[in-house]
Amino acid sequence: MVSDSLTSYFYKGLGVDWLITGLLFIHVTTGSVALISFWIPLMVAKGKRAHRVTGRVFAISMIISGLLAMILASFHLTSPAWVSGSAETRLQLGWMMLYLGLLSVVLVLFGLKTVRNKGRHHLYRTTWILLLHTALACLALWVFWLGWVHRELLLIGVSFIAFLMVPGNFRFILREPVAAPGKLRREWLYQHFSSMIGAGIAGYSAFLSFGAAMYMPTQAFNPYLWTIPTILGVSFMLWLAKRQPRYD
Repeated sequence: MVSDSLTSYFYKGLGVDWLITGLLFIHVTTGSVALISFWIPLMVAKGKRAHRVTGRVFAISMIISGLLAMILASFHLTSPAWVSGSAETRLQLGWMMLYLGLLSVVLVLFGLKTVRNKGRHHLYRTTWILLLHTALACLALWVFWLGWVHRELLLIGVSFIAFLMVPGNFRFILREPVAAPGKLRREWLYQHFSSMIGAGIAGYSAFLSFGAAMYMPTQAFNPYLWTIPTILGVSFMLWLAKRQPRYD
């Protein structure tokens, strides 16, 4: 397409290739650290120093990787040189990259917020938390619509991560205080680990999907690549929920 050729020439003329390469390197590096460190806080004793330190490493790495994914998605949506496939495939993967980046950032930030605020619900009702969750829900609906129109199960499937997480977070954020605060003492913990695991699912879904797009273009939308982290992550989340009930 002529527009794609002009866009590619525009980027190369500005010397943007080296910028994209550098951002991609940092994105992959921080994403790798996040994917590796994701498992350690889940296996060590909760509340101990090892849990806090490794959890902080995962959170910071995931936030950086997610923000860079959103920046790279803007290039992905406008430059034809990212994916060895059609313009349609490039745009679909670009929107999914933007969505998964925002998803991981929002979930990690909310997971950190739950540790800081615990059961004090009035502290969650801040404008930035509500706006981020609203933006995430809208983007998830758009990704779902793209998947529905183009009959791509991958896009439909990843959109359900937000459909599962956002309503629960909103219920928790908007919950009115109760007469016996102790009744909700553990629900913040449930929100904490579910948000962090949700971010991990988003990270592994992106890793498998975009790895396939780069090295196996014909498998870019293979539904099996996203069902693996989703099934494992949700199963582990449910297992933890039984061990750590929401209510006393």
